[in-house]
Order: sequence, then structure tokens, then C-alpha cells
Amino acid sequence: MMVEGILARILVAVDLCVYVITALLVLPCFAAESDCSAPTVLLNAFDKNLQLERDLRAEDIKVDVNGKHASILSVSFDSNPRRIVLMVDSSGSMEASPEHRGWGLALPAAAYAAYVVPPSASSELVTFSDKLHRESSEFENGKVLQERVFDLARKQPNGFTSLFDSVHQVLAEFKELRSGDAIYIVTDGGDNKSRISRKRVMEELISHRIRAFVFLIQQRPPLTEEEGRGALDMYGFAESTGGAVVQITSDDPAGREQLDNLAPQIIAQVQGVYRLELGISEVKKNSRVKVQFVNRDRKHTTRNLVYSQQIMPCP
Repeated sequence: MMVEGILARILVAVDLCVYVITALLVLPCFAAESDCSAPTVLLNAFDKNLQLERDLRAEDIKVDVNGKHASILSVSFDSNPRRIVLMVDSSGSMEASPEHRGWGLALPAAAYAAYVVPPSASSELVTFSDKLHRESSEFENGKVLQERVFDLARKQPNGFTSLFDSVHQVLAEFKELRSGDAIYIVTDGGDNKSRISRKRVMEELISHRIRAFVFLIQQRPPLTEEEGRGALDMYGFAESTGGAVVQITSDDPAGREQLDNLAPQIIAQVQGVYRLELGISEVKKNSRVKVQFVNRDRKHTTRNLVYSQQIMPCP
């Protein structure tokens, strides 16, 4: 199903634009206690045409931890089916405008987020404002997820925004999530309700090796300083986990075509990651990490890499 058809069902005429950041993820293993003895780098790499590279070798890459070289014990490409939680902001800031009730760009953005879930992945839909609400009862296939997004049109955005509390709750309650899985967040970045800090949630995501992909809505100039600061903060928030930011606005007439063209790259980034197992001792404190290509050919063919610069102790 094409994106145009999905958006038409929402009955919102918008033009969308996108900025996608390819990413790396660096953090310790979470799936099993035994994995914690070997900290692992999850890495996405794209060439200059934004095609996923699938032939990386250990000799292509150099990893430093706290300024010291860390040997790479193994490199493997992981394309196992992912689990994805799609979180849609349903607070009052998602209204079309202060003068008009009903959804603004949040529903088209959520429809696009559902569209770029890898076909092999299973997903759950949740909404959040003052509290988190589960729209799904279990992880489901992409078609069911899209239908649940369409059903949100019957609801009215309202309430405050507990963005970081809601992400924390997802990590606590969705026990099915494993290393390499993802959380998709449709939001404008504002948070006026959470008790848990952005920094703490970032660290929880990193230590659990769960990536955050933010579909950042900018449907009007920020009404408050909080909204403006929150939108900017989303870039560091997503990048810190090895995820990406997709910026969605109503200003660019070519935006919808850009979203169609970039959808395969987003899907590839979520689905396929390299696992680099490092030959260092157990991580006991937050450590700084630097990853770079040492193969000259890779430097010329690989697009700029964005990655988390921390390794966290196991949770």
C-alpha cells in the first residue's frame, strides 16, 4: 500500500518532509545475564546512496572505549524479526490548531510510522497524554497496526503530555522487547507532565539496547518555549539510542515524495544491524565510545555515521 493511500484514509491533506539520520547503537547486552560479560555495539551503516551495507568486516572498524582501543571479538549481521511499539502523542498539542479541534499532523505521521514498520516485525500501538493507553492487546502484524492507527481518527486529542514517563512505562511493561528492537514515537517533543527526566529515559533505552525513532511533528511555530526546546531535544534523544529523527511538517510540497523514497532506508535501518562484540571486561560505569572506519575504501563509500557515544552497565 502506498503512503498516499494511507494518508488519504486519514482525510488530512498535508505535505510532509523528512530528515533521516543513519545511526549506530552502542551499549551492553540486555537479553540475557550471560551476555553482559561481552559489551556489544549495534551498528547501522549506509553507503552514499543510503543503501544498507551488508559486507562489513572487523578489520574495517576501530572502536575506542574511554580513549583506549577495544578489540572486536566478532561481527555478525542481525536481521531477525523486530518488535516495535508505536507510541502516538494524543495530548492537546496534537490538535490541528488552537482554533480548530481534531487531529493535526499526528495521524498522517502515525500512518507513515506504521508504513515503515518492517514487514517481518510485530507491533503494538499505544497512545499517551496524561497517561499511557494500550490500543493493542498484543503484538500484531503491520496490517492490523495500520487499521488501529486509522481508528484513532475517532478520538479527540486532549490533556497534558507525559512523554518520558510513557516511554519509561513501555520499557517496564513490554517484557517482549529485546536488544535491537525499537520504539517509534510520534510527537512534537513537548513534555509538561513527566516526573522522570529525559536523561534517565535515554539511559534506560541505551542500557536495554532499545532504539528510539522519533517522528517529529512541526505543524505550527512552537506556542511555548517548552515545545520549541522539546523538539530540538528529540534529535539528541533519538541519536543517543542509535535511532533516528523523521521531521514532519506541512511546508514542503515535495515532502511526500521524499518520504516514499526514504521509507526503504528507514525499514532497513530498523530491521538490519551489525553486532560487534567487544573484547573488554564488564562495563561497571557509563563509558565513552568512539567508532570509526579504518579501511580507506570504507571511508570513501560509507555515509557519515551517527552513534551513541556511551556504553551503559547492564540493567
